[in-house]
Amino acid sequence: MSDRELVLEAVRKMPDQSSWEDIVGELRLLAAVREGLAESERGEGQSSDKARDLVRQWTSG
Repeated sequence: MSDRELVLEAVRKMPDQSSWEDIVGELRLLAAVREGLAESERGEGQSSDKARDLVRQWTSG
C-alpha cells in the first residue's frame, strides 16, 4: 500500500469530529511506525530486550 493510500485509510477510520491536531498526531504515529519497520527490515534499531530496558529506565523515574 502506498503512503498516500495509508494516509487516506487512516483518516477515513478516524471519527468525523477529529481535530487537526488529532489527525496530524495519528499521521505522525503512522509515519514513525513505518520508519521503525523499515529500520528493522534493514537490521537497524534496537532489539526488543534493549527496548524493554529503555522503557524501564524511562518509567522508573
